[in-house]
Amino acid sequence: MSLASGGAPKNVKGRGTVPGDVIDAHVHLFALPLFREFVDKNPEANPRWKKAIEEGTFGRRQEALPDLGPEAMAEWYAARLDDADLARAVVVSVLPDSQYMRDFIGASRGRVAALCNLDPRLPDAPALLEREMAAGFKGVKLLPVNRCFRLSDPACRPFFEKAAELGAAITVHYGVTVDPQGDLRYADPTDLSPVARDYPEITFVIAHFGAGYLHEALRLGYQCKNVCLDSSGTNNWMDYDPHGYTLAQVFDRALTALGPERVLFGTDSGTMGPYRKWIAFQQRRTLEELGHSEHDRDRVLRANAVRIFRLDV
Repeated sequence: MSLASGGAPKNVKGRGTVPGDVIDAHVHLFALPLFREFVDKNPEANPRWKKAIEEGTFGRRQEALPDLGPEAMAEWYAARLDDADLARAVVVSVLPDSQYMRDFIGASRGRVAALCNLDPRLPDAPALLEREMAAGFKGVKLLPVNRCFRLSDPACRPFFEKAAELGAAITVHYGVTVDPQGDLRYADPTDLSPVARDYPEITFVIAHFGAGYLHEALRLGYQCKNVCLDSSGTNNWMDYDPHGYTLAQVFDRALTALGPERVLFGTDSGTMGPYRKWIAFQQRRTLEELGHSEHDRDRVLRANAVRIFRLDV
């Protein structure tokens, strides 16, 4: 990763990125104080969150949750990005209305951006989105598979009206999920079609190459030019795909169908366990081996995230 200022600190607020920098457009933040805040505000929350607080671990591997406040977490996250040779990252929030996340954004000084989380069906969703964008969030992460709703539900329309007004980009998790509460009846990206059609000013990013719904995501991208894909995660959904795709073939299909201006790089790294540097290496090498130009690789690895999430604003 190059540094235009010849080794200047990577986490100085206001420093723009340059070609050669890499931005991870899909990471997570899990921490004990964040979980405690959520459960305190939502006593009837899923027992999964309460168990995590009691045991201090989370995820399929039950790894230890960091017990760090927002400022310490921002410093710790910046060090992880330095170690992974990444300029910036975008946290995709999974818990709504969090003061912890607002404080984290401020403490990050622009190094780590974040997308807020909410239920777009709720009557207060537009007002909450407006508050979150004013607090520094760069857009929204929606989880229809995990929370069992459809974005085509008319109840979501006021939220999308507000998102269009505010210029909020939206990342959506469709497809398979590690969440044991997920419901694959809500996994098909085709459900987004009428929304993306009716709100062309909103950029929608479908995570994980559609997580097993690559064909549906690409067809949607053909129909709606405001639909993008991110490459985040292990993409182990390929193990269950009857086409027998390799990662290179998935990248090739996405880049051919959507163009390099509509694909974003991501690792899906969390905060329990090591940063997924091996995924970053694997995906960067794949792009190089496919023979794409430096300009097009820079779009995927940096420039698209800057443009879509307005990271240099």
